[in-house]
Amino acid sequence: MTTPAQHKRDQASARVGRLQEGLRAGLAGLPALADDQERTAALDRLVDQAGDLLRTEREVEAAAEQVRLARLEARRVGTQRMALYLATLPVGVGLVAGALMLFGGISAVWVLLVLPLLGAGLRIALGPVGPTPLMVDRRLRAAYTGAAAGVLTAAALVFQASTAAEVILALLAGIAAAATVLFLVQEVR
Repeated sequence: MTTPAQHKRDQASARVGRLQEGLRAGLAGLPALADDQERTAALDRLVDQAGDLLRTEREVEAAAEQVRLARLEARRVGTQRMALYLATLPVGVGLVAGALMLFGGISAVWVLLVLPLLGAGLRIALGPVGPTPLMVDRRLRAAYTGAAAGVLTAAALVFQASTAAEVILALLAGIAAAATVLFLVQEVR
């Protein structure tokens, strides 16, 4: 199924092909004309056709740009939806960890990990995705690393009994949260 922009591009491309064929045929027929008036009239028609060809080629370029922008918009919307789904992990883990800290279930040191994770998750979920492919890619990377940071943080909170596993998971979660924030900062620039 083609979009209206693709259809417009295809039609303009077909017109360019027809105009090019007409110009080739007109140029090939010039040497056969004996009269100067006929040759002048044929050249005038060829100049008009060349002007039409130039306008049509500009239409093709504009239609191709519309197709590119439509694809980017579709990708941007898909990324926004995917980022919203992935942002539930860091936001949920941040909220649960915050509640655990308030009720004394975990120490306040977890604030250092949970607040950036919660802030990044909210920015991923609620912030608009930029209009360039690079911004779209960075938001998607931030969403994936934010989800990984949320999973690692949840695992570190669950495995609090063994200190070695907790420390390793907390370090990995901190690195993933820092990478998430870095991707978001790069996207904003």
